[in-house]
Amino acid sequence: MNIKITVSTNDLLSAEGDVLVLLLDDNLRYAPNKRNPLTKEGMKWLQDAKDKKVWDYTFASSTSDFKGNAGKFKFVGFMPLRLGFFQDADDQVRTAAAKVVDFARKHHFDSIAFFLKSRSGYKIIDKVVEGVTLGAYEYTEFKDSIYPIKTMKVQLLVPADGVREAERIAHERQAVCNAANGARDIVNRPGSSLVPEGIAAHAAKIAKKHGMEFTLLRKDDLKKGNHVGLLNVGAGSAHPPVMFAMNYRGARRKRVDLALVGKGISFDTGGISLKPWSQMWEMKGDMAGSAAVIHTMEAIATLGLKQNVVGIIPSAENRPDAKAYLPGDIISYKNGVSVEVHSTDAEGRLVLADGLLWAQDKFKATTIVDVATLTGACLRALGLNYTGLMANDDKLAAKLTKCGASVGEKLWPLPLPVEYEELLLSPVAKIKNVGGSYAGASTAGLFLQRFVGEGVSWAHLDIAGTSDCDKKQRYFLVPGATGAMVRTLTDFIGRM
Repeated sequence: MNIKITVSTNDLLSAEGDVLVLLLDDNLRYAPNKRNPLTKEGMKWLQDAKDKKVWDYTFASSTSDFKGNAGKFKFVGFMPLRLGFFQDADDQVRTAAAKVVDFARKHHFDSIAFFLKSRSGYKIIDKVVEGVTLGAYEYTEFKDSIYPIKTMKVQLLVPADGVREAERIAHERQAVCNAANGARDIVNRPGSSLVPEGIAAHAAKIAKKHGMEFTLLRKDDLKKGNHVGLLNVGAGSAHPPVMFAMNYRGARRKRVDLALVGKGISFDTGGISLKPWSQMWEMKGDMAGSAAVIHTMEAIATLGLKQNVVGIIPSAENRPDAKAYLPGDIISYKNGVSVEVHSTDAEGRLVLADGLLWAQDKFKATTIVDVATLTGACLRALGLNYTGLMANDDKLAAKLTKCGASVGEKLWPLPLPVEYEELLLSPVAKIKNVGGSYAGASTAGLFLQRFVGEGVSWAHLDIAGTSDCDKKQRYFLVPGATGAMVRTLTDFIGRM
């Protein structure tokens, strides 16, 4: 569904549309919280509406709707802020906005207006835009939408002196959320329809559209560059591995301000260390890190941010075959690190190592953030709402955490303990690619750190738990990909 957002100064009597949304506290009917600024303002709106006889209203329920007429509106609806007791205030707004869109399309309404003419309402314009844009998402490549409405018109009613700023906020937040929805689209695609070269072709189209330089390394190029992780992981597949870079130049200076590296395993069977059959279909989403990077690059180009950023994707398909790499194999990287393979199902870190090295060797990056669905250990430790964060730079970690919090993507720091380095030691190589049963997220981070040079600031984002949801969750109203980290990384780059 397409979301068309406009900003207006209309009042309640002159506004037109199907659904009018007032931002009020969920408990307003029963026990108003007088310290909440929304309560006082909400009571004033209600009284003004009654005095002007804008509507005759009744509550449908404590969290539901006003029924009646306001101006030319067919329906006047509450947008409660306390829809979920276990959500923070910002997510309450995003979730409420998403559910308003869902209500409207289910009732065949095609226009919504949010009444934001207050200090409190004006401050949450960004959350409203995020909620409606992310909440309206459907994956329709192989299945038609169940809703007849193709375009939802969303009007933000704001004070007259705030129109220009509201338009700026709405444009920026919708652009970023559209990019996140683009990431959701490619993560939701079947693995057979988006092989490594397909991921590269998708990224190349985005790069061309936005005037980015695009560099593609095919199998022969990978051999010349000694990118051994990709070559080994992709050896069992009929679809050869690739590595590519999207180079965005937002500033005139030559140096790269940031390199993003996204894990692009188009499908992960586990290789010779074959995964159990149950829910293996979910492994089509093992390229969610690459989707996050590709569409973050799209977002920053759309916004015209003034930084130089390179997005790097090492991509392979991990399958068992007569040519597949084996447990016990030793892979020798060009930085001198040799790796004994204990599990071919710990392949993500092997291809990310190539991406990290290329970011430093080719692009001279001194700040790197990698994104990957890397470990089940992170999912088990942090669940579905927190992305694991590991870094060698506390300031970088703090900035990423702050940016994630501002857009509703929570990051949680995990340690990189030097004493856990011992878990990676191998008797026949410098390290092995798994660290045993314990601290799996941290040992994966420690593995990656071996490929980060001295003086390079680096952070690793493990999105194993946050890249996907198997049921409705907050403002993600359909199961599937979430577009995790597109919003966080775009906000981070904008603040650099």
